Amino acid sequence: RASTSRHSPPRSRGRDAMANTAVPDTPMSDEPLDPENGRVQKDPATFRDIFRSFVVLGWSAFGGPAAHIGVFQKVFVEAKNWMSLTVFNELLSLGQCLPGPTSTQVSFAIGVTQQGILGGLLSGLLFQYPGLLLMSLTGAGAAEALANPARWLQGLTAGLAAAGVALILSAAIGLARGQCKDEVTRLLCLMSATVAFYYTSNFIFPLLIVVGGLTTLYTKRNDDVALKDTTEKIHKLGVPKLFGAILILTWITIWVVVASIKNTTEYSDGRSTKVLHWFEAFYRTGSIIFGGGQVVLPLLLDDVVQYDRVCTTSGGTLVYDVTDASVCDSYTSVESEDSWITADQFFAGLGVVQAMPGPLFNLSAYIGAVAARRAHVNVLAGIFAAWFGLFGPGVLLIYGVLPFWGGFRKQPVYRRMLPGLNSSAVGLVVAAVFTMGFKIREISPFPNASVCIAFLAFYATHFMKKDAPLVVLASGVLGIIAWATGCS
Repeated sequence: RASTSRHSPPRSRGRDAMANTAVPDTPMSDEPLDPENGRVQKDPATFRDIFRSFVVLGWSAFGGPAAHIGVFQKVFVEAKNWMSLTVFNELLSLGQCLPGPTSTQVSFAIGVTQQGILGGLLSGLLFQYPGLLLMSLTGAGAAEALANPARWLQGLTAGLAAAGVALILSAAIGLARGQCKDEVTRLLCLMSATVAFYYTSNFIFPLLIVVGGLTTLYTKRNDDVALKDTTEKIHKLGVPKLFGAILILTWITIWVVVASIKNTTEYSDGRSTKVLHWFEAFYRTGSIIFGGGQVVLPLLLDDVVQYDRVCTTSGGTLVYDVTDASVCDSYTSVESEDSWITADQFFAGLGVVQAMPGPLFNLSAYIGAVAARRAHVNVLAGIFAAWFGLFGPGVLLIYGVLPFWGGFRKQPVYRRMLPGLNSSAVGLVVAAVFTMGFKIREISPFPNASVCIAFLAFYATHFMKKDAPLVVLASGVLGIIAWATGCS
């Protein structure tokens, strides 16, 4: 049977991580507990309440999406009583079923349910801006140092990257425990991970999500999934349904128009063309990503790091301008001089963003800043193109879909599809762990040591429950030690 708010969700990495995250101090109500809805306040939170809550969370929400969701539940369900656990879990499922960053969409949705459009903008932007600011400054300040890094800096970035993958693995395990509760959902997770790892395509992710939903729609066809009658009032759903439909249409229109213009231009045509190509790549990725920030990483890596196929002679010499193909013993992929950023820069940013508050999607601000510095384009333009490109689709969709969610949340078809949608999304995260892990080992200056650092980082974060920033910092130090001692 579908789970309700009578039962607490399974223990996950997010629930563990939230213990180390600052939470605004709010006393519990003395009102009696409603067994279905919990202690839900009758009046919506004010703008002042939203500001005071999210201005703290924006600077203290470490640990990635799973930890963010755990913090949201503790603050807004258990402490502040803004909504019941039932409604909160539905908002979480809605975010997982839509393209875009799940924790970001939930942060906007919480504000929308309290104070409508402006409440959502206030809560969402307060949650995003600290990570956006810090990653933008990191990208703008470190771009040149990371372009041709010294050996010790390569060791540091290798350690940071290993920690990044370890944290994603911990989040994947927590998500799998929470969403894959029976044999069908576990098999869907396995299928999604296997297919996504073997066949990387822009549109394979949404296809796997749909297949998962249709599967549980069939397997749960005889289950009673109806919501129990509840007196809880959802204060606001944001925009009217007509405007919600316009927002969804706007999302599609921007995608089509930008892609069409991009296909008629070359990246090398000029600075404005480069910005357009960046925006198109990030907007496309943000429009097809399900499962959160971890899933976006392999697609971003393919888009922002370009490779040339270079001739390799029998003696191991690379020949870039080949006049006689017979001299080529094999071909090797080498990073292109026109690559938006390097693989080292990408994985260094991955490690750093894990130590920052806010969503993993803030990696886009770092990439935009680094790409702009490499291409001699205004840094703010690069940050804008990458960050708004990646976040824009998810925000447009959560505002566009919420007005309709108030109605279809009770539909049996939707509720039967939810377990399959969610478990397939978890499989995408699992695939991302292995894709990124193998890539990091491949480019590391000490592959075996990088794997060992990842083991230690995973143990520290998953079993010892250490704070993510501390784990990332320690892994960077271990990377420098591995360089200094000549580890392989």
